[in-house]
Amino acid sequence: MKFVRILICAAAVLCIPGLHAAEYPSKPIELVPAGAPGGGLDLVARALESALREEKLVKEPFVIKNMGGAGGNLAKTYVSQKKGDAHVLYLESNRIYLNRIVGTTHLTYTDVTPLGRIMTEYLVWVVRADSPYKSAKEILAKAKADPSSVVFGVGTSPGNDQMNILRPARASGIDTKKVQIVTFKAGGDLMIQLLGGHVAVISTSVSEALEQVKGGKARMLAVSAPKPMGGDLASVPTWRSMGIDVSILHWRGLFAPPGTSPEVVKFWDRTLSRMAKSEAWKKMLERHEWFDAYADSATFRRELEQEEKVYAELLTELGMAKAPEKK
Repeated sequence: MKFVRILICAAAVLCIPGLHAAEYPSKPIELVPAGAPGGGLDLVARALESALREEKLVKEPFVIKNMGGAGGNLAKTYVSQKKGDAHVLYLESNRIYLNRIVGTTHLTYTDVTPLGRIMTEYLVWVVRADSPYKSAKEILAKAKADPSSVVFGVGTSPGNDQMNILRPARASGIDTKKVQIVTFKAGGDLMIQLLGGHVAVISTSVSEALEQVKGGKARMLAVSAPKPMGGDLASVPTWRSMGIDVSILHWRGLFAPPGTSPEVVKFWDRTLSRMAKSEAWKKMLERHEWFDAYADSATFRRELEQEEKVYAELLTELGMAKAPEKK
């Protein structure tokens, strides 16, 4: 009799004590963006919640709990301690592994459960409208001849803004340790520095650059997308179109605590796949100038592993990679 009960339980339960497959989710879902209200991760969290609700893909409501402290480490620590709790989800960027590489935490993406890549922004090289530089290849050639001759600006370091300079430079045979990169406070301040003539080239997200480009104050010379874009980016070459095998997704991803059941992961694979194709989500992407880059849990996990290796190699070259202090 006990054996029969075990078989029935195994067929019906989501590997969550007392929770059946048909019941998930059975209560409100706590959604934790690893950023402050109004920031990029918060916007993605609210757009995600809105699209899922509008398409009636999740029956229970979301409760958004912003946790932006310690460069994302506060949220990651919180979620990593919720082992097996399928009603806690977490939105983060590549800080999920980057922070471990630079030594601010022991935790990385393997200490939580990747559910899917939700969307992406792309990064662009931007110069002033009156800049003498006509192409990114021209800048790379000058930097190769004399790495100190071009000063680049970024809003964050380490991060994708920085990698959008270092990876093309490395692929072009430039010593990455000699590339001149100045870090400013944020995207808005970065653009001010460019327009004020304090730096020659900046690497920033499309959304941060578009207003000034449309206003005729700046030009985009390269975009980090894996293939040619349309719309406002139709005339902007990708790195690959220039013969440089680099593409960078400035993505946001959804994660669950460690020990999340395979059935819950499958639920989110189905649900997020449907959401990514929905009209509600397409409108969200257009409204925020984001791009579709949905990847299911397995694909996302593989690409996280590949990304982590690339970033670890580059940051080690720069002397920025280090083991976190043991507590």
